[in-house]
Amino acid sequence: MRLLLHPGHAKCGSTSIQRAIIRNRPGLADNQVVVPDPHLRLPGEAGFHPRGETPREFFRQIMENGGDTTSLRARLESWRESLLWRDATFVISAENLINHLMGPIGEGIHRVLAEHFDDVEVVYYIRRQDDYLLSAWQQWGFKEGKTFAEYSQEALRRANPHYLAVGQAFGRLYGAASVTVRPLQAEALRGGELLTDFFSHLVEDPSTLSFDRDRSNLSLNPFFCEILAGYKGLFRDIHDDRLKQRLARTLGVGHELFQRERDFMDPEMARRIMAHHREENLHLQQQFFPHVPFEAVFGDREEEELDPGERVRMSRQRAEQLQKHVIRELLELLQSMPETAKTPA
Repeated sequence: MRLLLHPGHAKCGSTSIQRAIIRNRPGLADNQVVVPDPHLRLPGEAGFHPRGETPREFFRQIMENGGDTTSLRARLESWRESLLWRDATFVISAENLINHLMGPIGEGIHRVLAEHFDDVEVVYYIRRQDDYLLSAWQQWGFKEGKTFAEYSQEALRRANPHYLAVGQAFGRLYGAASVTVRPLQAEALRGGELLTDFFSHLVEDPSTLSFDRDRSNLSLNPFFCEILAGYKGLFRDIHDDRLKQRLARTLGVGHELFQRERDFMDPEMARRIMAHHREENLHLQQQFFPHVPFEAVFGDREEEELDPGERVRMSRQRAEQLQKHVIRELLELLQSMPETAKTPA
């Protein structure tokens, strides 16, 4: 049996890959590529969910149960006994498979996976750290009441994200030759694109599959996130997406509240983040993708240099503009609602 393991990293294209895996489950099965359901059941098994998500929840429960892998072993043993999928490639994608990786719980899960497959390929995608930190802050950090500057300084103190350590840990668990690390940079990806790169590990011609390349993990506008950071009480926890979902339903995902803002990050902040990780990135590039020029992945961006005071002024102006637009549209929405709907119960 062969396993293609995609263990995350979060904010590195995982949602796009998982959506495409689920969308193409039947076509992949025709090519003897099996995508198990959330409970690690296979097509043809009783209870198999053909539209089920990837098995993040299955692995989360193992981790919360102290690393008891009994259920995982039972599932993998049933895979080995399956006559239908004996020569198949199995695909497991779950971001939480990098959790506890340096400790006994994570290592125990991966030891079980390694011992049940004849061949394992680990495909691990990363993105430059300034991009990653901005995206992670837009997903989680602002809900803790942290500005982007505060969030990134804390991340630098913790040396987060730990790409090199994760890549090397997988090398120890599955063998260095089994680990592929790909930066989310066109120069490093087959076909210059994430989904083409990923599925080329599974099928000869990825163009035969169906891909939805719309934005898969919508983020709020970073200027709006800065505003919301001052209202920590709005969120139950960092995973609370109710506000984002309501705004998307009400205003539409094309609204400027979901707009990417190229000029949000101060170039000096980006340089500081990348300089902090430079030594690690050099080792990462040399060990895992020496064919890709270092500067193409981790080099300085070409940005228009502005006086720091001018950049602050422009940022405040953009934030104020966004606030005015949002307030106006919400007022217009209230005005358009029926009177009964506007009156408190």
